[in-house]
Amino acid sequence: MGKFFFLNEIYTIFIVIICICAINEVSTAKMQDKQPPVHIQADKMVASPKNQFIVFKGNVRVTQEKIQLTADTLNVYMVSSEKTVSLTKESVQKIDASGHVKIHFNEYRIEADTAIYLPPKNKLVVSGNKARLYQRNNKIAGSTIILNLETEEIEISSKKGEQVEAIYEFSNKDMKNLQQQNINP
Repeated sequence: MGKFFFLNEIYTIFIVIICICAINEVSTAKMQDKQPPVHIQADKMVASPKNQFIVFKGNVRVTQEKIQLTADTLNVYMVSSEKTVSLTKESVQKIDASGHVKIHFNEYRIEADTAIYLPPKNKLVVSGNKARLYQRNNKIAGSTIILNLETEEIEISSKKGEQVEAIYEFSNKDMKNLQQQNINP
């Protein structure tokens, strides 16, 4: 029970970002239903189909129902193609958010200086002075947190001379489940 059970929600957040141009259908086995609309606000947007690049700058806010991402800048890098830009999961090479990155969804929260999502590897890398991942009162922190969204593995590392930190608060329900399984925390 000490594991963070939030990777499907993280996956959903970055599908939201991939859906920047209001694509309402995502072709994955986990998400076949129509998705709610994505609302993006920023001080400025620059799209360069020739360079396969889209950037949102200044007070960036991405929302979809109960999911929210805020950052200073959001960059979307497309796979090089001679064709017209069309945003799909397969056409996005990398998405990065930088500057005061905060991601809120359900009971989860991420705070970092940067967040990079790599669709081909299905990995999310958050980093910064102290990248933090919260689930209610539970917390993991380090200079870099790598989430493998396919295998559901989390790797946390820290700068030289510093340590990673994990705090888990057991609820009464968690304790009952552990006792039923004869596991002591």
